[in-house]
Order: sequence, then structure tokens, then C-alpha cells
Amino acid sequence: MKVDLAIAGQGAVTPAGVGVDSLFTGTPKPQMTAPLGEPRCEFPVLRVDLKDPAFARWQNEPRLRRVSPMTFFMVEAAAQALAGLSAGERAQTGLIVALSAGCLLYSRRFYEAVIRNGRRAASPALFPETVFNSPGSHVASVLGLNGAVYALCGDESAWMGALKTAAVWLRRGRVKQVIVMGVEEFDPLVLDAYRSARWLRRRGFLTSEGAATLLVRAARPDDPLTITEVHEGPPYRSPAEAHFSAAELFAGVDERVPCHRSARHTWAEVLEREATAGRPEFSAAPPPYLGLAFTASAAWETIRAARTLAVPQGVVPIWGLNHRFGRIGLRRS
Repeated sequence: MKVDLAIAGQGAVTPAGVGVDSLFTGTPKPQMTAPLGEPRCEFPVLRVDLKDPAFARWQNEPRLRRVSPMTFFMVEAAAQALAGLSAGERAQTGLIVALSAGCLLYSRRFYEAVIRNGRRAASPALFPETVFNSPGSHVASVLGLNGAVYALCGDESAWMGALKTAAVWLRRGRVKQVIVMGVEEFDPLVLDAYRSARWLRRRGFLTSEGAATLLVRAARPDDPLTITEVHEGPPYRSPAEAHFSAAELFAGVDERVPCHRSARHTWAEVLEREATAGRPEFSAAPPPYLGLAFTASAAWETIRAARTLAVPQGVVPIWGLNHRFGRIGLRRS
């Protein structure tokens, strides 16, 4: 799908720190955490430090008294991207959130109460925070975003769906600009799920969390940085289909157009090497590894690519780990 989205703002929250610079400043230190199902086994994970001073202003917000950690990641990253926009401009801004697991903290607490003590013990105060749309509604309210709010669920490829949705909104005039966000939070429950997935066991990886945000609007000819294409390859259901999807990823792309490469610690790393063999890179310096955070990882890589693109065109591969691969085209004037 051809799109013309100007990147007007960026924001990020990572295990390495708060702000876009944290995407380039170094590898964060892992913490040892045990899965819920095996409390005696510990595995390294990467966590966002909620004690960072940047979160203090949001923790005092009445609307955010009882929210999942991902909401704090989201509101901080979105505030960075919105810096400089007036209240009137924010009122014409929409919000699209791409995520995979959702509000894990409250979902686990709610269903744990049901399992342990029966349905009557489930707290109605917890249930609203288990809904995928709830973090987005909190962020829109706190930051004064009066446009539409939408959530997409999936692997990394949901990030591409969010960008395509933003392009449709802007083309139809529903909003003046859109906050597009990838976000994930961590809970020991996910370690149980990840350890049962064969495609994740084959290569080492670190479970991670965080958020990244792009503020996009309809592109103009004089915009310095533009998203020109969001191409979703065919979905896959097996390793064989994944190889075919990876091969299709660069079909029709000029071999001289550089490709942004990220540090991978999964079986998709093999597919990435095969699909991008011989293609020039944005930069010879590999970015620091921030772990596996699904849609947040896809958003981090897009911002990294946008910051390091030094030639007129570039491609950002999106390696969805259980559904679809795709690519994002960038143009710098």
C-alpha cells in the first residue's frame, strides 16, 4: 500500500531509558525473573524502570491512579512526540495503538481471582483495565486527544496495520494528525507462554517491554522525512511459508536501496540474512539489543531507521514472529 505520511514527532520508552536517545545509548542490564508456572527457574528479562523521574508527573494524574504499566509507557512516549503542539492541534489528533499481549498486570490479577476464588471474587474495578482499548482511552484523555482512538492486536506486523490505518484516517480527513504507537508490558505470565513456543526456544532472546510513538500527518513535498510505503507480505503458518514470505518481502525493491538491520535473537534472524543478502545497510554500527517486545520492537526499529537514514530512500523490514512479514519505505528529502 502506498502511503504518504510525514513524520512530525517521535517518542520512546525502552529498558535503556526514556526518550528517543535511549534507542542508541547502550544495552540495558537484564533482570532475573521466574515464570509463574516454574518459580524455581529464572530467566533474564529487560524491564522499564518506572522509578525514572520522567514518569513522576503521570503517576500523579487522577485518571492514571490504577492503570497497567504500559499506560505509563504510552503516555510518556506520546507526550514526547506531541511536544510543541497546541491544545487545538491536539484536539484534532487521533491515536492508534498496536500491541500484542495487552494489559497483562490487570488481566492476570482479574483471572487469577476468578480461578482461585470463583467468579464472585473477581473485582469489577479490575476488569476495565483488561480491555485492549483502555490504555489508549487513558492516554487520549490525559493528553487532550479528541480524535478517534483505535487498538490493533498482533505480532510485529500490527505496527504496519496501525500505520496503514493512520493513512486512511488522514486521507478521509477524520483527523489532522495521528499518534501511532507500538507498546508492550511484561508480566511473568508471558514467560510461561514464550517458553512453550518452539520457534522462540530455538534461539536465545530476552523478553522486553516499552513503547515507541510516531506523530504522523499527511505529507507535503517539502517534508524532510516521509513514510512512502507500507507493504504487508503474505501471512505464514509454517516455517516453509515463512521462507516464502521472507522472499516476497523485497520483491520489486531496487537492490541498491539500503535496508535497516536490527539485532535479532530468534529464528527470524536466519530469514533476515537470507532475504537481505547483498543489500546495502543504513549503518555499519549495529544498534544495541533491546530485547523482544513485539510491536514496541517494530516501532523502535522504525524510529532507529528514520534517525539513521542518510540517503534518499531506505527500507525497514518488519519481521512478524508468528503471522506476517512486511516492509516500510522511508524517504528523506
